Amino acid sequence: MGLDISYYGNVKRIPDEKVPEGVEAFNQAYEDWENSRDGNTYLYYIHPDRSYFGEHMKGLEPGWYEVPREGGGYLRAGSYSGYNSWRNDLAVAAGYEGGAEEVWRTMSDQLYEPDSPPFLELINFSDSEGVIGPEVSKKLYNDFVNYENTIKQEVDKWFLKIHPEKEYGVDDTKWFLSKYEEWKKAFETASNGGFVSFH
Repeated sequence: MGLDISYYGNVKRIPDEKVPEGVEAFNQAYEDWENSRDGNTYLYYIHPDRSYFGEHMKGLEPGWYEVPREGGGYLRAGSYSGYNSWRNDLAVAAGYEGGAEEVWRTMSDQLYEPDSPPFLELINFSDSEGVIGPEVSKKLYNDFVNYENTIKQEVDKWFLKIHPEKEYGVDDTKWFLSKYEEWKKAFETASNGGFVSFH
């Protein structure tokens, strides 16, 4: 068990009146509808997010979507504990001295804004399920690009053992940086009219 991420760009919401009667995810009506369509897209249902993180869906309405079969991607974020460690390290590298806990303690009431602190919307998000829409994905993609040098310099200090509290080995460094690139790609794709799905 762990956190898996799917991401897509250029999704298209299907008008409610075009959804066949009785369709629910993976029931027979859904199967019939899916089988009657061309093979270039598949169906994806976005549930309304009434949780604390509903603001993360900006630019994306609940409902059925056509999702392109090509151009999306998959990211294995790791075990739940592994992802939480990575997310905490991202927070520390980004300048939150108290890591993810600091974000949750001092910034958990901040809603998405284009100039919100770096990586806030990823650090302050579920570690198991939910959807991040195109607007927040664009902001996060910009964070991954704009803070990349800062993050890598901090990770270098951990690897070179010149940080007073944090230390990384070769495998730790490779893992962190590979996940950084994968998350950056996911948010880049989703910022183009798509979404990132945690499951």
